[in-house]
Amino acid sequence: MPTFQTDVTIIGAGWSGLLACKYMLEEELSVVALEKRDDLGGVWLYSDDPKIPTVMQNTCCTSSSTVTEISDFPMTEEMGLFPHHSDILRYLRGYVDAFHLGPHIKTNVEVRSAAKVDGLWRVECTNGDVYESTYLVVATGLVQNPNLELLDTALKGFTGKIYHASEIKIPLEEHRGQRLLVVGGGETGSDLCLEWHAHVRSIHWSIPRGQHFFRKYGKVVPWGKPQALDKASSRAMQTVIPFHRGKPGLSWICKWTTNGSLLAYQGHGIPEWRNDSAYFHFAMNKHGHVLDLVDYEKLVPKGAIASCNGREVTFADGSRHEFDLAIMSTGYTTHYPFLPERYRVGVQERYKYCLDVEDPSIAFIGLTRPVVGSIVGISELQARWVSGVFSGRLGLKSLEERRRETKGDAIRWNSYFERSSCRLKGLVEGYTYVDDIARKAGVYPNYWSLFKANPYYWFVAVFSPYNAAIYRLNDPRHRERAIQILEYHREGTLTPLHLLFLAFLRTIWFDWWINQISSVKYYIQTSRWWPFVRDLRVVRAANYVWCLPK
Repeated sequence: MPTFQTDVTIIGAGWSGLLACKYMLEEELSVVALEKRDDLGGVWLYSDDPKIPTVMQNTCCTSSSTVTEISDFPMTEEMGLFPHHSDILRYLRGYVDAFHLGPHIKTNVEVRSAAKVDGLWRVECTNGDVYESTYLVVATGLVQNPNLELLDTALKGFTGKIYHASEIKIPLEEHRGQRLLVVGGGETGSDLCLEWHAHVRSIHWSIPRGQHFFRKYGKVVPWGKPQALDKASSRAMQTVIPFHRGKPGLSWICKWTTNGSLLAYQGHGIPEWRNDSAYFHFAMNKHGHVLDLVDYEKLVPKGAIASCNGREVTFADGSRHEFDLAIMSTGYTTHYPFLPERYRVGVQERYKYCLDVEDPSIAFIGLTRPVVGSIVGISELQARWVSGVFSGRLGLKSLEERRRETKGDAIRWNSYFERSSCRLKGLVEGYTYVDDIARKAGVYPNYWSLFKANPYYWFVAVFSPYNAAIYRLNDPRHRERAIQILEYHREGTLTPLHLLFLAFLRTIWFDWWINQISSVKYYIQTSRWWPFVRDLRVVRAANYVWCLPK
């Protein structure tokens, strides 16, 4: 039984594991990354095997390259704004080559157990290898065990074929022309509807707790050029229009660009999918283009499922429909069978959702999800912070302070998302969270020093969309390159004049008035007489005009 000793052992060689590996090496720590599959890439390493959770065959990024790319390894223009998963895999392989991570990655190595013995982490693998290290990083990702709880709840009694989305990579030929029910309002659900609508007779999409939608790409004004809408994220914009307060002064644009109507509450204007949560206080589905299928009657929106009897499904609105198959887009649960029970705590019980509170020699990277933004951007800041802590370059607060701060963070984020489903415990407002971690890592930009050194650099940094390169500005060795990256991504985005206009709209409560009118619209849609008038010619004409901006 060979034993290998390093400073750090990383479990997982997906995106987060590779970031952790790179930053540990920068801190001059010896490191090994263990990957149970035959290549790096994690969920981005596509497989046809339905037993291996990966992206689907046609999956593209939901966040733009601007907010996704690594701070010192920009994506090429050829990859496009929303790269295909095959391009992401090539990008990760290029990252490994550029920073010489290959010798530190061991593939086809599955971890059986990891436990602390005499102050060292002892990681035993199924092939008999043993790795001992002072520190341990768990980077096994969010896509682990399919969440199948609906089999015992909402879908109990359904006798049609049931799949979890992890089993579906392409539309299955045996279900061509059948009646499909999709359950779950996340982006995978959007992918399923878009992939399957031309393959089946009908699709009903059940979103039990409502959903907010956001179109990832579009025109802000009809005469403008299309752009990635998550690029509306500059530091100046976050100051004038705080994201954690629901983007006051800007949320109307999100409705307009997502559904072509200022009255499209929560981005969709569909009563079956409405909930009581405020904008940016609920997980966002950034595949808003799926709403076109609803407009053109290729997709039927539904709320929660009340009961199932054979192939007949009764919904909360009292309607009944028969289906041949159901696909659960219900996400995943994280599970760490290789760890001792004491370390299998929820993400909110970890310091900054990352380090174990009691034993900060173990870190969990890549398990925090932003409302809008990129998991990768969060993972990179977590990796930079944790590597500095492990090397001793960065200090940690006392145990009591860590406990108090962890409890406070849980209360804060639970309150922030109190009207969401609360199923995603690692959900945060991404830009607020990464700034917090950046401060702890000592890389939060010093804008005043930057202004004194070069006012133009300050202007670029403040008015460019969010990009991880901003956390390179404090380092003179990387500043020039960081500014070049930010200048590139600033092209075509909102100008200071646009921000002044948005600030004006905020001062006159423009969004508030729009929301009041939207509430009237919802009241009309849910009134008893609406079903009797919605097919009248004048109403259908109004709906046609409503869809014209698309």
